[in-house]
Amino acid sequence: MKKLKFIFLTILIISLIVYFNVNKIDKQNNDTLSSFEKSRFFSNFKKRDEIDFSDINYLSAETTKDEKLEEAFAKVYNLKKGRDEIRYYYNRIDLNGDDKQEFFVLLVGRVVCGSGGCSALLFEDNNDEYNLISRFSLVNNPIIISKDKTNGWNDIIIPVAGGGIKNFFAQMKFNGKKYPLNPSIEPAIKVGAKIKGTAIVADDLLKSKGIKF
Repeated sequence: MKKLKFIFLTILIISLIVYFNVNKIDKQNNDTLSSFEKSRFFSNFKKRDEIDFSDINYLSAETTKDEKLEEAFAKVYNLKKGRDEIRYYYNRIDLNGDDKQEFFVLLVGRVVCGSGGCSALLFEDNNDEYNLISRFSLVNNPIIISKDKTNGWNDIIIPVAGGGIKNFFAQMKFNGKKYPLNPSIEPAIKVGAKIKGTAIVADDLLKSKGIKF
């Protein structure tokens, strides 16, 4: 009888040890993922660095899967379903006043992100074909589509953070063909500026998991 009790207690102790170790590993994995995402993405534009963002409208990313958009960005980055773990967030917005909406898509995943942010793309819909206008690196969200324009296209404001760079808001201006690639080397929005426009992909990426590629 004592032997059976001893065996039972031994099994119970081993089971408890395994249970707590598994939970500890799961928590560590979740904490790592959360800190990875949190360090790169969500920003609050209501009051930052003495820049007035009070006239900004916030627009969450769309939730409808877009297979043509997936094909378009997969082609740019040579991504493959089942191999590359990617989530994406996109909004449609008219950037050049032609009454046609462009597609801005932010890609999230270890193969498209670095210490300073993630990759993003801007497409135009040309008769159901998505043509690439611009590529962006080191992107953090939300992304502001300013009411100010350069060469007929709205300026884009992207928060720069991480990668050892001092945080600032980069002003991305259209050069007649495309927007700049890297916001970290673009001019900063000046202190005291009042920004008007729409913030797209205005999601907390810790809570909103986007669309799975």
